[in-house]
Amino acid sequence: MKTKNRTMTNALICYTIIVVAFVIIRILTSSQFHVLDSIGEVWEYVLQSVAQIGLLLFLSIFLFKWLQKAKLKDVVNFFGFKKISWKGVLYAFLLGIIVYVFNYFIASFFSAVLTSLGYKYPPSSSGDSYPFWLFLINIVSTAILPAICEETAHRGMLMRGLSELGSKKAIIISSLLFGCMHMNIGQFFYTTIIGLFLGYVTTFTDNIYPAIIIHFMNNFLSVFMSFSRANGLGADAIFTWMSYNFSANPITVLIFMLALLLLLAIAGRFLLRALFKETAIKQMNSLQNAVMNEVIRDSFFSEIRMLTKNAVDLGQESQLSIEQLIKDKSDDTGYNNDISRAVYEDYVRKKPSAVSKVLVICCFVLMGIVTFMTFIWGVWL
Repeated sequence: MKTKNRTMTNALICYTIIVVAFVIIRILTSSQFHVLDSIGEVWEYVLQSVAQIGLLLFLSIFLFKWLQKAKLKDVVNFFGFKKISWKGVLYAFLLGIIVYVFNYFIASFFSAVLTSLGYKYPPSSSGDSYPFWLFLINIVSTAILPAICEETAHRGMLMRGLSELGSKKAIIISSLLFGCMHMNIGQFFYTTIIGLFLGYVTTFTDNIYPAIIIHFMNNFLSVFMSFSRANGLGADAIFTWMSYNFSANPITVLIFMLALLLLLAIAGRFLLRALFKETAIKQMNSLQNAVMNEVIRDSFFSEIRMLTKNAVDLGQESQLSIEQLIKDKSDDTGYNNDISRAVYEDYVRKKPSAVSKVLVICCFVLMGIVTFMTFIWGVWL
């Protein structure tokens, strides 16, 4: 008999509510509709922050928890918030730097493609002035909050909820929805590619913290480079050199670019292997030790039970207390929480339910329309 795939459906219900809310916010804050033009730049940051924290973070965790009827601890563990060593944190930070460099070239490529199609990028709202206080605000609103909140919703709730479909499909679908969530054609392509990498890292390490750190570093460096350009700090000297010299010496710049990317790819592969050892390998070793300890304890209690059955001098009360102790111990194996049972039930049935299919299609349609319209607005308006 097919079991009810409750975890996947609940994750998609939460995500669909988030999508509808973000579509409404995107329309209200769009320059084409002029609905919230008078709220000011500061209140736009406040609105973005409230949307990030309230929708992507708290709604993903607490609405999903309520639908699952699970404990908060189980939900957090299901999302992949697991302990990580300081070495793992360091490797993730270094990977974030590498991801930023690759993302720079990927974004530049798709920017050139969209520009050739007639798309005009909106001018920067900050202009030539970029004070330090605005830099700090952008670190919070563009780097810290999106890294935590977007990863919780996409690599935590959504991708884990879609894991019934298999890791590859879960990564691809969650990454495409992650790209659509930005609802901006200028960001869709490179955010989708980053989402694929972050989904792979999360699955590879069975831990969401590396994805959060990599996401933060990518966004932070983007904010810092903008601040550097506006204030002449020269932090983006390499990228500036390639931009200015590409038309005069394209072969030289291409060779340098390919050599840089190859070197970073080798470094990234090394860091991924090191990160895997610091996360998944350590977790497997810890689980193996826990299993061995469990086997030893079970063997011990089995012997105790056998002794109590054969010993005539033990009273019935002692017998019952030991039997209860054994039962309690066997129940304390980590497989009896609500999340684990729901995930097990989901894996019995590989195909998503009709409700799950409808919700996924609705999310793609809603955000896809808005994303496509941003291309139309950028070409015709």
